[in-house]
Amino acid sequence: MASASNDVSALFRLAMRRFAATVSVISTTKNGRRHAMTATAVTSLSMAPPSLLTCIYRQSRFHEVLQNSDLFCVNILHADQADTSRAFAKPAEVDDFDRYGWSELDGCCHLIDAQAAILCRIASRFEFGSHTVFVGTVLDANVRDSVDPLIFQNGEYGRCEPLSR
Repeated sequence: MASASNDVSALFRLAMRRFAATVSVISTTKNGRRHAMTATAVTSLSMAPPSLLTCIYRQSRFHEVLQNSDLFCVNILHADQADTSRAFAKPAEVDDFDRYGWSELDGCCHLIDAQAAILCRIASRFEFGSHTVFVGTVLDANVRDSVDPLIFQNGEYGRCEPLSR
């Protein structure tokens, strides 16, 4: 373990680089306009009711949009969607939705080719540190037949390989 003189934030950052995470694009539709951002801070929360949470940096452009929305969609990316992840990971004045296949799922935009798209209604939100935690109750979901999620670990994209039996 680190000595007390080490910078805990720097050590935490290094530790989290070893944490493999599935890549998602969080999306919402507000006033007829689509908004999205790439995220790895997404996890299931409960099966009763079906719910999940996502954590959004409060200084991001997307945060204000989501803060004023009722619905969001977690688009779990397929291993072949690293370009999609990169496109929505960078801050931009206008999201480039024309290059990607989007559709509406009960009033909220979702990626057609995502590994899965999970539509949620915001049930709760609270601030912690630099982020807001959004808890969503699942309203609907679409899933792709193949299971091959895009993974992010140590600053690089990859894929999950099952262990041999």
